[in-house]
Amino acid sequence: MKRGVLSKVAGLGALTAAGQLLVVGTLPLYSRTFDPAAYGEYIVFVGAYAIVSVFAGLRYDSAIVLPRSQGMAQALSLLVVALGLLVAALIALATPGLVIASSASPATKGAELNLGYGLAVATVLGALQRCLTSWCIRRSRFLSMGWAQFLFSLITVIAQLSLVRLIPQLPALVWGYVGALLGQLLWLAAAVPGAFTRSRPSWRALRVVARKYRRFPRYMVGYALASSVRDRLIQLAFGLGAGAAVLGRFGLAYRVMFAPNSLIYSAVSPVFYSLASRGRPEAVGRFAADLVEASFVALVTPYVALAIEAPALTEVTLSAKWHGTGPYLQALAAPALMLAVTCWLDRAFDSFRRQKIAFVLEASFTAVSVALVAVLSLCIDPVAVVWAFGALALVYYWVYALGVFVSCGFRLADLRRAMAQGLLSLSIALVLALLVHRIAHPEIRLLSYLGLMGAVLAAWVRLQGGADIIMRLARSRAASDST
Repeated sequence: MKRGVLSKVAGLGALTAAGQLLVVGTLPLYSRTFDPAAYGEYIVFVGAYAIVSVFAGLRYDSAIVLPRSQGMAQALSLLVVALGLLVAALIALATPGLVIASSASPATKGAELNLGYGLAVATVLGALQRCLTSWCIRRSRFLSMGWAQFLFSLITVIAQLSLVRLIPQLPALVWGYVGALLGQLLWLAAAVPGAFTRSRPSWRALRVVARKYRRFPRYMVGYALASSVRDRLIQLAFGLGAGAAVLGRFGLAYRVMFAPNSLIYSAVSPVFYSLASRGRPEAVGRFAADLVEASFVALVTPYVALAIEAPALTEVTLSAKWHGTGPYLQALAAPALMLAVTCWLDRAFDSFRRQKIAFVLEASFTAVSVALVAVLSLCIDPVAVVWAFGALALVYYWVYALGVFVSCGFRLADLRRAMAQGLLSLSIALVLALLVHRIAHPEIRLLSYLGLMGAVLAAWVRLQGGADIIMRLARSRAASDST
């Protein structure tokens, strides 16, 4: 039987959530095992991988979902692999020369070699992994994707905490991450056999698909780089202004607050992309607005509670050297909530060929936010800088959602309804959560937050039309069901 969108999202989301809970749940252990400085340098490595991955594929991997022809999809896969190998080879060849030319100590040069070679290996594995993920979307193998994401989180934690007993902290973090990519790749390869042709690739076929889907490198490379470069430049401003320890605390807070973002994107984006690539604008827009509203109401109470309780939670759960992380969590709560409920809308730009709009939006936000952080970092403390960045990001994510609906031809009335219901739920949750925060006993306070979450959801379902939205989502079908 065909499964609806909600069941696909639920299966993929449950496995992704398990992986995220594993990562977040082991943060206290990480805080006792790794120093903030080493963790900050690891964040730089992950950021470099994110940037290099854009060039190791030029975003052609996202286009694999769209062609009806399997041969064309396979040609796109081979094109991505070829680009990934080229970029990885350049990194591996450049690493020894750059390390020799540096004036660092021998120990630091050893860490730099690990960073360079680890980045080269991760680049190849990442290119293959992205191709196989797109093939999972083509074949509706969403549960396999969920298991792959869970395995990545599991292997990352096990590998990093095991390797640190044998090698220094930074190499353990880097090669643990690379090992997790390899494990994820092997799982996906077994889930979607035949994604790559066994015959010798045709250079003519590669040129044909490169030209046909040239909008992806033309606009989406800039879009992806704007996001990745923005995060790296903001982190660089913190690192240069206050040191690696501050960068580590900010990175940890960012990882915690935006964990649901990556969870929801991983769960919803593949299914939404499958639906949007074959659906009509009116139906896709209504589905998008319904899902934005439902996810906002479901998440608003946990985000509000975490923002209020963040200082006390970090003091209790993290080691002494990580104290002071709570204010960063509070500053990032509002934009993290907005990004969590709208992050997957970017797939509409791909499906309706509006990549140029996505690039303009992201590039503009990057320029403004980096300039804001760079200037404020010179005159105010890092926590205040994060609050300013958070306020700007909150406005941007609202504008981004509006840009999706306008450029893709979705009904604005659907988005206005979702926004109004979300703001109403936020107001109720915030006022009541402040009252719950005054309860002295932690156990009773936790139960009260859970009760508040249930009350907000119940009020939305019974009084604000939530029941109708749930029914519409439950009746939805992913476009890939029929392919």
